Amino acid sequence: MRNCPKCGRRKPDDQFRNDSGSKSCAPCRRASRAKHIRSHYARMSPDKRHAATHRKRAEAAGVEHVPYSRTAILRRWGHRCGYCDAKATHMDHITPISKGGPDIESNMIPACADCNLSKGAKTLAEWAATF
Repeated sequence: MRNCPKCGRRKPDDQFRNDSGSKSCAPCRRASRAKHIRSHYARMSPDKRHAATHRKRAEAAGVEHVPYSRTAILRRWGHRCGYCDAKATHMDHITPISKGGPDIESNMIPACADCNLSKGAKTLAEWAATF
């Protein structure tokens, strides 16, 4: 049993690294890593943060990803929803990634929260059938 210097709790030896790395217990190391990752993403510009998360999402789904600027798309559309012309606060994949749609600029459209959340992972034809 050892004491963790971060949380001050007494923990079993298997919760600590045997190498010369951190002296903290496993839960404290995980919490510290999560905090570091959150602060890393918080320091990124919105476009870079978006590109990093969407690249990972596209890779996980096995679809094409080409970096694009969310800000440029919103400006091009005048910050208006491409479906109902309300103020756009979301970006929507016209063909959802879950249905094999690529994560590229030509598959993106600005959307208001209501339209984007009601469309979800539906294609335009599936979504139109719900009206």
